[in-house]
Amino acid sequence: MDISKFDIKEPSQRKVMILKNDDIVEIFIPSVGLFSRFTMLSLIFLIFPVCLINFFTLSIPKDIRLFPPVVTFNLVISLIAIGVVLLSEFAQKRFSISRQKISWSYEIFGLKLKDLFPASVPGIVRIAKTKPTWNRWFLQIWAGRRLYEISTSDFSPFAVTNSEIDLLAQELSNWLELTILQD
Repeated sequence: MDISKFDIKEPSQRKVMILKNDDIVEIFIPSVGLFSRFTMLSLIFLIFPVCLINFFTLSIPKDIRLFPPVVTFNLVISLIAIGVVLLSEFAQKRFSISRQKISWSYEIFGLKLKDLFPASVPGIVRIAKTKPTWNRWFLQIWAGRRLYEISTSDFSPFAVTNSEIDLLAQELSNWLELTILQD
């Protein structure tokens, strides 16, 4: 069994990895990292409401008992912020296409979240590289009515670069023997 392996290194030292042979193609997409636009914006949008509610709580009269709900809210937001940091630094997305099925799975610290309803590969009708929004490319794989996407969006925890999306599109097109449609 021959496995081809391609590493794509960018200045940020991220690696999108493709493993393929005659029976399966697997794409491993690492998370974007702690200092990415996704992480920073997520944390800003989580911290801003906490500061607003804390300021509001301090400005109201002391007779009103808001302490337990505010502490609960702050705890929930803190847990979400920790989850965002862990996701953006330690998670990995795996895209698998075998001769029978196509599916996603996510992994963080050995815990795996798998696609519950994988699509069948004979149902793959097209691969398209589109640019529906300004400066964001999407690699779309249509399997029946299911859409699988890989994007270059800065607001995704699993974004890829333009060169990575070009290589992924070409490799999937060759392996699936489908023409890439491009907008």
